[in-house]
Amino acid sequence: MHTSGRRIRRLLFIGTALAVATPFSAAMTQSQPFVASGSPNQVAVATALQSLPVRSSLRTSLQSQWPADPASARAGYDRLSGEIHAAVGTQMIEDSHFARDATFARLSCAAGCADGSHLWAQAAGGWSHQGNNGNAGAVTRDMGGVMGGIDTLIFDNRWRAGVLFGYDHSSLTADSRYSTASTHDTTYGAYAGTQWGALTFKMGAVFVRHDIATDRFVQVSGLTAAHLGTDYYGHTAQAFGELGYGLRWGGNTWQPYLQLAQVRQSFESFRESGGPAALVGRSHEADVTYSTLGVHFVADSFQLGTMAVNARAGIGWRHAMGDVDVDHTLAFRAGGNAYNVRGLVVSRDVGVLDAGLDFTLAPDAVFSLSYTGQAGSQRTVDQDLTAAMSVRF
Repeated sequence: MHTSGRRIRRLLFIGTALAVATPFSAAMTQSQPFVASGSPNQVAVATALQSLPVRSSLRTSLQSQWPADPASARAGYDRLSGEIHAAVGTQMIEDSHFARDATFARLSCAAGCADGSHLWAQAAGGWSHQGNNGNAGAVTRDMGGVMGGIDTLIFDNRWRAGVLFGYDHSSLTADSRYSTASTHDTTYGAYAGTQWGALTFKMGAVFVRHDIATDRFVQVSGLTAAHLGTDYYGHTAQAFGELGYGLRWGGNTWQPYLQLAQVRQSFESFRESGGPAALVGRSHEADVTYSTLGVHFVADSFQLGTMAVNARAGIGWRHAMGDVDVDHTLAFRAGGNAYNVRGLVVSRDVGVLDAGLDFTLAPDAVFSLSYTGQAGSQRTVDQDLTAAMSVRF
């Protein structure tokens, strides 16, 4: 009799516990629908969503329909992440080579630049692609722009010094994140170079102002599809130099060289608009150091009809150090904790190939065509074409 009573009391206790635990478990599941799993970016976004205030309209809308399927949930985190902002930072550091390339090419000046003052201008266009790294999505960039300057001989004609300015426009697309960005970039710089026998020295400093516009198409369960966008400014400053040693071999000139560049980037804070999933971003800075080891080749000039032509080429290996893993600190405007989202890593090792022809149109005028190709880590491919004109006066 006593045994039966104990069994009955035990069963009643278990039943009561289950009755209490069931709604409690359901409430916990409802309050924590954002499972932190997947890539670092996806985990960061999930954690930020979980930190949203309980009564936040964004949290309420998302958790009511957030997918239980892990793959669908991870895709949703990618849509919400704002990764395009970090992608812009990476791309602007990568594209810092344009001003360096123009400066070094100008100071090399294989044809018609031995004396006098020169006015020069160039137009360039390029395309690049960097593949998905398992955390950040692939990014494609198209760009076009112009650059020009003026230089002359100073210090008893031992140094050539000048100034440059330029403007270009770039479009970035991250298809897997349904995001795009465009930048309008204004460039200012100065440069100088000299030669002591076979040894050459070139240096320069450049400042670029970026006018940035981004657009993200966010379509996730629980929210009305919307385009979220913002405009903000950034800056990239760099100082660089090159040492080279010229050698004559086989009737042509070969010049092994070493380049060093220090690149510093900064972006201001921003606030997106357009929907409840809009983000705010903190200002950020990054420093990257580049070293490039390679060789320049210049063939002796040859005649094309009545026109003298110089052929040139080069090959090198560029290595990046410093803040190559570019990230941005973001937060939802609806509240919650800030999180870090990482873009594609600045390519640590890149092979560089360039080739060009200089056509002497007149004793004081040279027209040049150049190609530059780069390939390296993270399936990075970058190809650029440049047409330039230099006039001596």
